[in-house]
Amino acid sequence: MIGHMPGRSATRLLACAVVVSVVSLLPSAVSAAPFSALEGRLDVAEFSERAASYAFAYSNHRAEALDRAEELAHEGHQAELEEEQRLAALAVTRAAERARVATTVPPTTVAPTTVPPTTVAPTTVPPTAAAPTTTLAPTGGPSAEQWAALRHCESGGRYDALSPTGAYRGAYQFSPATWDWVAGVVNPSLVGVDPAAAAPADQDAQALALYDMSGPSPWPWCGVHLQ
Repeated sequence: MIGHMPGRSATRLLACAVVVSVVSLLPSAVSAAPFSALEGRLDVAEFSERAASYAFAYSNHRAEALDRAEELAHEGHQAELEEEQRLAALAVTRAAERARVATTVPPTTVAPTTVPPTTVAPTTVPPTAAAPTTTLAPTGGPSAEQWAALRHCESGGRYDALSPTGAYRGAYQFSPATWDWVAGVVNPSLVGVDPAAAAPADQDAQALALYDMSGPSPWPWCGVHLQ
């Protein structure tokens, strides 16, 4: 038995050395695996945070763009309404002034008892050609070619034309309110008629009457053709 002891001791020593080597390698392997998992979790968290930040910024930008578009549309509609109200107010002012002048000037058909004698200075008697309410266009007004240029500018020369919103109609792009006001002054039978459905001659007469009352201002852009 004593002769076999050295072989057994050598075997035991070799086994111990192997165990020690394996144990010395375990800490690095164990510590490396948790570190890799932690790094993966950090990358995912950072990516998720960036994705959430981008989504929030995109949502805010889109909301701001929609709000701005709605604001611009509202401003355009408001400007159109204000322009129409301004033109209607201007026409009413001109009509009131013309009515005031007409009531202060005696017509040529006044009864003889109210007419001053022939010896009165002629400056108090209006000339026969002065009745502005019976003249659609002033002397020396726009030519037929100028009116044709205005129609082409406003509606492409079409008497049944409509604006994109439908607010302005016919060859001269009347609004219904302006059309009815002019018709009430010069041709009451046209009150309530759709400007785009009226006869071309009636549209021409209405445009001439409006020009006589307000000049080219009712056509802010195309009125330059009447100057």
